[in-house]
Amino acid sequence: MVEFAYNNTVHSLTHQTPFFANHGLHLEFDIQGVHKVVNLVVKDQTMWLVDIRAQLVFNLEEVQR
Repeated sequence: MVEFAYNNTVHSLTHQTPFFANHGLHLEFDIQGVHKVVNLVVKDQTMWLVDIRAQLVFNLEEVQR
């Protein structure tokens, strides 16, 4: 997850994400299907990951400022 966040963050020197600079396209991450999960354990773990990702994005934005 951290690697994804790093590779999807615009770098101050290149003004591009590392992934775009290397591959010419942007990564996509979408977990909208979380609400369709019937297994409550999987749903809890997925929501935990969503929360961690949100915190990582927030922290990376703070560092960029």
